[in-house]
This record gives sequence, C-alpha cells and structure tokens, in this order.
Amino acid sequence: MQRYSGNVYLHTRLTNTDRRAVVGLISTLRQTLRDIDPDLPVLSITSLHRSDGKECRTLDCPARRGFVRCIRGIALLLAVVGVYGVKSVFRRRRTREIGIRMALGAHRGDVFKLIMKQGMLQTAFALGLGLFVSLGAGRVLAQMLYRVKSNGSIALATAATLLGAASLLACFFPARRATRVSPMTALRTE
Repeated sequence: MQRYSGNVYLHTRLTNTDRRAVVGLISTLRQTLRDIDPDLPVLSITSLHRSDGKECRTLDCPARRGFVRCIRGIALLLAVVGVYGVKSVFRRRRTREIGIRMALGAHRGDVFKLIMKQGMLQTAFALGLGLFVSLGAGRVLAQMLYRVKSNGSIALATAATLLGAASLLACFFPARRATRVSPMTALRTE
C-alpha cells in the first residue's frame, strides 16, 4: 500500500482492424464504463494503431524484435559461459583426487569415464529440474504478462541443448587434461 497507484489500464483486443470500428468501440467503451460507475474518471482512451493502420504490438515491431533477440542471445551466451566456468573449476579442483586414483593403479580411461559419468548425471539432473521449473514459471508468467506464451518449446530446447553441451564440454576438457598429468605432478600441485 505504500506504493499505491490509482491508475488502471484496460486493454481490449478487436478482431476487426477497421479504423471506424475502433473509433466506434472507443465511444461504446466509454459509455459502458460510465454505466458501470458514473463517478469513474475516464481520462483517456486510445488505440494502439499506428498512422499507417498497422497495430504496433510490444514485440511485433521489427526493431524491438531484433533487440529482444539480441538480449536473449547475450543472456544465453552468459549462461553457457558461466556453466562452463563453474564446471571447469569444479573439475580442476579434483586434480589431486585423480592423481591419487591413478597412483593407486586406476587406468586413465576408467578415471575419464568416472568423471564424465558424474558430469552427465549432474547435467541430466540440472537440466531436468531446470526444464520443470521453467515450464511452471512460464505458465505463471503467461497469466501475468501480456502476449507471453507459456510454452516456448524451441527456446527451451535450444537453451537446454546449449547449456547441456557446455556442461559436458566443461567436464570433458578438464578430465582429459587431468588424466594426461602424471600422478606425481598432480599430487605435488596442491
């Protein structure tokens, strides 16, 4: 209640895009609002039609659509780089453990398979949980926001694929690098 604003916005959508129909609706809408509450102050009623007759929706204008795609791409790139960095650092910290395993007689291939298996399980769990949460959040946001679809299956599949690939690559390269280090060097580094 500390940030109370008395402004109320009512959005209506017509299937008819004729300019005269829109103007007729404005007077009808104003009269309907007065019939509901005569004391209700209706300050302005405007349409979202541009002067060339085309409707300017929030994300349908080409400049805005390109800007939104650019922001989405940057966000996805930052997420991929972040996932790669976190997983890579986590795997690099296991260099000593890998050295001990190899000093005790583990084969390089077995150590590599172990690290990749753990990475794949973590990735599968994280992607499954992330998809579940994003589908739930998408439904909630679709009810709250204007012109937001609840299931962006292409966007979800693309993001999940890129993040999964980044996570697996972040496991692959440090694991391969760590199995090439001699056990004595790995034990001495920390």
